[in-house]
Amino acid sequence: MENAIYTDGSSIPLGDGSIRLSRIRNRDEKHIRVYRKKAEDGSFCLCMVSGIENNPQAYRNAVTGWLREYARVRLGEKVLQYAKQMQVNVNRIAIKEQKTRWGSCSSKGNLNFNWKLVLMPERIQDYVVVHELAHRKEMNHSPAFWAIVEEIQPDYKERRAWLREHEREFLPY
Repeated sequence: MENAIYTDGSSIPLGDGSIRLSRIRNRDEKHIRVYRKKAEDGSFCLCMVSGIENNPQAYRNAVTGWLREYARVRLGEKVLQYAKQMQVNVNRIAIKEQKTRWGSCSSKGNLNFNWKLVLMPERIQDYVVVHELAHRKEMNHSPAFWAIVEEIQPDYKERRAWLREHEREFLPY
């Protein structure tokens, strides 16, 4: 069951590492508060504070809500960095939960990213961001498009292959 991923003590991937989920019980039976905390050993855990019992979907929603906000900030930073480097403009950035896409770009410059992208290694996140920003110059997958991607990421073929090989591992989240 996919909601079992979000239980006390489980660990989920996050960028180049992972983060452990820690359930902290309190008396609030209506809300789940989620925050990141640094442990004494330097690792991070994602604390889920609530009195809600026997509702794995509520915990999934709370944790994915935190992850979506994390994705909004993290991917937004990457977009700003690479957009400047690639000299392209972006209109709006949206974080969604798509079933089959990691990112998309509209002709108006609106970028959409799947929040699950932040679970993947940083270099793969960077690849998807650069891929979508390259569409600001070429709205297709022509040789000219791939030349733009390659200019920023000469190893984009390896990154693309990694994504194709491993993307199914991130779908249950």
